[in-house]
Amino acid sequence: MDTHAQQLQAILDAATAAAVASPTAANIAAVEKARKALDDYTAGASSDAGEKFATQAAALEYLQRSWQIEKSKLSKDVGSGKVPKKDGFFTAADLDFYARAVHLRPRTIELKPSEGHDDRLKRAQAEERELRVAKLKGELIDAAQEEARDARLWFAIRTDLENNAPTIVNELLNRIADMGIPEEITARIVDLAPELRTAYEDALAEVFDRYARAGGIEA
Repeated sequence: MDTHAQQLQAILDAATAAAVASPTAANIAAVEKARKALDDYTAGASSDAGEKFATQAAALEYLQRSWQIEKSKLSKDVGSGKVPKKDGFFTAADLDFYARAVHLRPRTIELKPSEGHDDRLKRAQAEERELRVAKLKGELIDAAQEEARDARLWFAIRTDLENNAPTIVNELLNRIADMGIPEEITARIVDLAPELRTAYEDALAEVFDRYARAGGIEA
């Protein structure tokens, strides 16, 4: 490396240190400028960048191989200029630099030293069973809450119908009486009031029983 290249490298190192200490958009942009100047001068150093990614989604997928980062975090930092981009591409080297500069947490997979393929398979199957059990518990809780709500609603409707039975029967009798029919017939109809109430209540009971059997609601 000649003297000019060494000077450019020193500038890049200083800018990198400043960006790591304070990862602002300006500091990261300064690193990008210093790196580009060094790359242009050395004519070929850019080939060390490794993989290139044309989209933010591809860049996110690359980062998530090694770092803990959410889509929203990357989108925000791309928007604020913290993520270097050259000629419309993200590079692996720049993405790794960005990850270290903003102190992303490395993605680690904890495995026991002696854990082999069979052990990993068993552990994965156990985790899947736990997820299924947790999901089933959630579904059962939701079903129980819905059933309790339906039972409360059913009880309120049943109570309303039962309490209004005498009122409905009396209203029918009053309307018959207002029709001006002979008193003897009216008296006979009034005498039928208990039977009408019983018939009405029996009909309601039959409805209650039928819905209780069909819907599993407490009768």
